[in-house]
Amino acid sequence: MPGAIELLNLSYDFPYAEAGRARLKAEPAVAALVRERYWGPWPTIEELARYPKGSLAAGLGRHLITEGLGLLPKPAGIGNLSDDDQYLQLRIRATHDLWHVVTGCPTNLAGDVAINGIGARQLYHPGAALLICADLLSRSRNEPAQPDLAEAIAHGLRLGGHCAPLLAQRWEEGWGEPLTAWRDRLGISALLADSPFADGLTED
Repeated sequence: MPGAIELLNLSYDFPYAEAGRARLKAEPAVAALVRERYWGPWPTIEELARYPKGSLAAGLGRHLITEGLGLLPKPAGIGNLSDDDQYLQLRIRATHDLWHVVTGCPTNLAGDVAINGIGARQLYHPGAALLICADLLSRSRNEPAQPDLAEAIAHGLRLGGHCAPLLAQRWEEGWGEPLTAWRDRLGISALLADSPFADGLTED
């Protein structure tokens, strides 16, 4: 069976994928980012870590340091990029770790599955739906995950339905704001209280 990246790449040219991208770009807040080629300033990892405890920036810095990850550099010439879909791909990749931080979904299998649920719901991407199908199939032969992958998928789909569009957020304008304030603004604070990952939710 193809891996996750292969499945996503294979699905990119599906007619459903093209229709999903068109629907995504029709959403007013996303369309505004696309028109502007929005890409605000990103602190370095060291700068993120110096933000106040509990802020979005501090949470992202902690996440990146703990997971041994780096920030994607601002794409050269992003303001003059002619391809709307390429801009959206770059934006999704650059903000992926922020999705983990603000939703409290860890970077293990179950957490990634939950993020796929959000992506399937909010991005209309058939690749995310294919990954969910693959994860559900894996339950029949692999050792049980904690939490169960079906529960993680359900949680991601619920989050995606209740949460303000994550792709449309101008994260760079709120690095110093508390994570709690971001979660309230996104409309997910109550859902996170019942998250299967609630024990791992952090404010810093």
